[in-house]
Amino acid sequence: MICPFCSHEDTKVLESRMSSEKACIRRRRECENCQQRFTTYERVEISPVMVIKKNKAKEEYSREKIIKSISNSCVKYEIEQEIIQEIAARIEFGISLLGKKEITSAYIGEKILEYLKPVNEIAYLRYLSVFKRFETIEDLYKEINLSVKTLTFSN
Repeated sequence: MICPFCSHEDTKVLESRMSSEKACIRRRRECENCQQRFTTYERVEISPVMVIKKNKAKEEYSREKIIKSISNSCVKYEIEQEIIQEIAARIEFGISLLGKKEITSAYIGEKILEYLKPVNEIAYLRYLSVFKRFETIEDLYKEINLSVKTLTFSN
C-alpha cells in the first residue's frame, strides 16, 4: 500500500477490523518512512452490474452515485462519512450475494432506506421523499404515519 502522505511503498498494518455487516475490512496502517497513520478499506469488488432505472434505461452500477445520494439526504445532520461508506458497502455486499447481472434502481433505493432509517430518521425521510417522488405534504405525512407505530406525548 502506498502512503498517501509521502508516496512510500512500505506500510504496515497496525489493526484490522471487519465491518459490522462483514461487508468490508477496515485496516489501520502506518507508513514505515514518515510514520503517518491512515485507514484503508478492503471490500468485495462486484463484477459489472447493470442498474435498470424506473424509465427502463440501463446504466452501469456506480458506488459513487449511491454515496452521493445518501450524502445529499444527510446534509446538515453530521453523519460521518464512514457510516455512509458502510451503507454503500452493505448494499454492494447484498448485490454480490444476489449474483445477478442486472438489478433495479428500486432495489437499491429500498436498501438505502433500510440502512438509513436506523442512522437518522430525518435523513431517511429526505431520501424517501425523493425516492418515492412525493408531490404533496400529505404524501409525506401518510408515510410518516406508516413509519411511526405509536406517539406518546409527555407533559
